[in-house]
Amino acid sequence: MVDTSESRRDAGATAGTQSVDRALQVLLQIAESPPPGLTLAACSSILGYSKPTTLRILRTLEARQFLRYDEELGVYTLGVANVQLGSEYLDRLDLRAAALPSMRSLVEQTQETAHLGVLSGTDVVYIELVDSPHPVRVFSRVGASVPAYATAIGKAILAWTPDDTRLAHISRHLEPRTEHTIVTEAALASDLVATRERGFAIDNQENREGIRGFAAPVFDYEGRAIAAVSIAGPATRVLPESASELGARIVDTAAEISASMGAPRRAS
Repeated sequence: MVDTSESRRDAGATAGTQSVDRALQVLLQIAESPPPGLTLAACSSILGYSKPTTLRILRTLEARQFLRYDEELGVYTLGVANVQLGSEYLDRLDLRAAALPSMRSLVEQTQETAHLGVLSGTDVVYIELVDSPHPVRVFSRVGASVPAYATAIGKAILAWTPDDTRLAHISRHLEPRTEHTIVTEAALASDLVATRERGFAIDNQENREGIRGFAAPVFDYEGRAIAAVSIAGPATRVLPESASELGARIVDTAAEISASMGAPRRAS
């Protein structure tokens, strides 16, 4: 015997799902349309729904402030609720959580240690890391800080920061960490220009003797460089001639993390 009450519930759930799907299609279509917005007729035509059905959806979204109706132009545009929803989403983004899967994949590909770091004053602070499986590897810890000018992560962030922030770092006293550390303003400025041109930064044993690394910037939803991801390993294993290959992997990884943080797509 068929349970008619359950059948009705299933039918209602299906109808409800279709209604939600239709509402989302309308919302996305209007979001992707050029100014000034879309008319009822345009929405109905594009989506293939009847005008009465489309109008019900539009009015529901308008009542919830996901859409706004311009009576003078007769078009629907996005409403303030989208801004509020987007703001809540962005406030909840967790950089470390967003980066970790991509960092693990990067370590699997390269077999070297991956770091995620942010600027704190004139230093870089490591906020996440994934160790290399090699017994001989870079040893770091979350929370450690190092001078930004002497690291690939620091230079990757600085290369994409506003001029005043970048100049504050360049104009400081640059103390040598190793014999390879960049210690003049002109040389650091030139290195940051080269970093932007190639898309990633290089730490050629500048922070620690015998350690070489590459890093690329991570951007947020406003297009700001908020962090950088790197790989680093013994200079005998991470060779200069591998810069192009490893740099490309770093750039791809940084782009994945940036996308997770809502960053706009950047021109290649």
